[in-house]
Amino acid sequence: MIRGSAFAALSMMLAGSSVAVLGTLRDYPVFAGQALRFGLAAVLLHLLVRRVGPPGPAPRLTPAQGLRVLVLAGFGMVGFNVAATAAEHHTDPAFVGVVVGTAPLVVGVLTPLFARARPSGRVVAAGLLVAAGVAAAQGLGAPAGGPGLALAVVALAAEVVFALVAAPLVAPLGALRVSAYACAAAVPICLAGAVATGAYVLPTPGQVAAVVWLGAVATAVAYVLWFTALDAIGAEQAVQFSGLVPLSAVATTAVLGTGAPGAGHVVGAVAVVAGLVVGTVSRRPAGPPARLRGRAAPDGEGGVAWVSDSVPPSSTAPISTP
Repeated sequence: MIRGSAFAALSMMLAGSSVAVLGTLRDYPVFAGQALRFGLAAVLLHLLVRRVGPPGPAPRLTPAQGLRVLVLAGFGMVGFNVAATAAEHHTDPAFVGVVVGTAPLVVGVLTPLFARARPSGRVVAAGLLVAAGVAAAQGLGAPAGGPGLALAVVALAAEVVFALVAAPLVAPLGALRVSAYACAAAVPICLAGAVATGAYVLPTPGQVAAVVWLGAVATAVAYVLWFTALDAIGAEQAVQFSGLVPLSAVATTAVLGTGAPGAGHVVGAVAVVAGLVVGTVSRRPAGPPARLRGRAAPDGEGGVAWVSDSVPPSSTAPISTP
């Protein structure tokens, strides 16, 4: 539990710190930038798999697992970045952050419902606290019109997919391989987007440095930590830590001198910490962590289901990054 929570927290803090360098890529084509980012991460992760991964040939993906990886990469990763970036062109970025910050509440409700169980009041309360903390830290911003609100909701859906779709892959494949497969799958999707839009240029030295940080740290390292946390503590609890993203972003910009924390950030931090405590500290006797494990596919092809069947009826035991 402690190890999984620590990995989830560190992953989200790394994701939040990347906000400090995203300004360098503000004017760079989104698909081209993401192709460079995920391409670098895929190379690093595959080298790491060959060096420290389990011996023997890599496990072959079943059709269901391959489809899950494509959904994870196409919607949970690339889709999130494209939707969030487009939403910020129609409304205040803080509003987008607030909408995406409700992900813990959404996951806390959907996960047990998919398992035909009743949502845990404790997890729902934790999700509300984290969402309130994100709102306080970022502010509601400018009201969103139709396109801005719709795109922010798409980004929220992608954040939820990133958690729920990845969880059953980690047990059979391992966090390292899931990260490598997902990043590799994201590259051709981004390249197709770049060709379709015709928006691709050579990056400047500053933009190259930003891509290196995003690919090596905020993607390769953060994803391995995140998927490991998913396997250890489950999506319901791991996603609570997404509330650390805006707080980490504020702290990083303050250190770099590009922002200054205010009273709302302090209030938001307190609410997020309270939500994490409520959502991750169980009153029941300690036991083995309940993980989101895939069940056999109905057609018997050895795949995994889209949602967990391991959440107990009480649902008290139990996945963002730009």
